[in-house]
Amino acid sequence: MKEEELDWQIYHILAENPGKDEHSLAELLEVSVEEIQDSFSRLEKALLIEHSPEGTRVLSIPEMLLRCQERYDERCPFSFDGGIIRLKQEPRSTDD
Repeated sequence: MKEEELDWQIYHILAENPGKDEHSLAELLEVSVEEIQDSFSRLEKALLIEHSPEGTRVLSIPEMLLRCQERYDERCPFSFDGGIIRLKQEPRSTDD
């Protein structure tokens, strides 16, 4: 199975059944756990899913857009830290 096909299948399974783990997906799709983990990495890099110890889920469109902004906009005023949105600290002026 091509990587893109596997990613597509995993994405759609997770959209319908959030939280499925690597082992259940590997068994369902008849691939190795390593292939599932590689797919998770690609889907996370593409800002389509969030994989954490609590489970794996598909990101909503607003979440995708915010993460994209954080990644590519140098002036973005926030960052993501473990799924939490945090305001970036403004550098303090030394003029005082």
